[in-house]
Amino acid sequence: MNPQPSPATDRIAGFLEQWAWYRGLSPELRALTLDTASEKTAEPGDYIAREGMPSLYWYGLLKGYLQMYVVGADGSETTLYCLREGEWGGDGSLLKKEMRRYDLRALTAARICLIPAQTFETLRNASIPFNHFLTETMNARMGAFVTMLAASRLLRPEFRVARGLLMVADDQASGVQELAISQHELALICGLSRQRVNQALGEFKLRRLVSIEPKKGQLVAHVPGLRSYVLSEGQAASDPG
Repeated sequence: MNPQPSPATDRIAGFLEQWAWYRGLSPELRALTLDTASEKTAEPGDYIAREGMPSLYWYGLLKGYLQMYVVGADGSETTLYCLREGEWGGDGSLLKKEMRRYDLRALTAARICLIPAQTFETLRNASIPFNHFLTETMNARMGAFVTMLAASRLLRPEFRVARGLLMVADDQASGVQELAISQHELALICGLSRQRVNQALGEFKLRRLVSIEPKKGQLVAHVPGLRSYVLSEGQAASDPG
């Protein structure tokens, strides 16, 4: 009797099938990817990887949010990126074959697909679509890094909160979205106190850019409005006049 696939294997297989780069692999490479992949679950605050440790995996997020961040000499945290459900991370460290330069922790309960470094390297050497996907992913993340750096150094806290909201929103969608993240978690992303985040959200409520879903207590963001706000604030900050 053939052993039945475990629920984790089924979840990982379903997750991988979403990606064109995986569907385009040869049968042998598809089998290698699925056979070597594993699933990890995490609770809020759990570390997935630590700064200064070897880069062992490529991370695909099946559920939840992960925070990539660095800690300054004064103990302050700066968020580099918030990995959302359906995104991949950890590729930069694997490509450079270096020790990790940032911490990666779960902001919410999370379920993660782990692709070992050796499998990642095999795919990179064998698949052009896989390399195209890596390029697109890293280019999008670099844009987010640059914007967050500007927000943290040049712009007022409200801008940082708006960027944090957009970071966890589905940037391919339009209209209003419920964001499965708490105000405490948003404060961690923005590198601000919860009180300061609450003040910014109060301003956004007046502008009808956010609201609170009464029954669930979740933030509801007007994504197009937030995009317009970020664009106008960014232009104002860069205007020397």
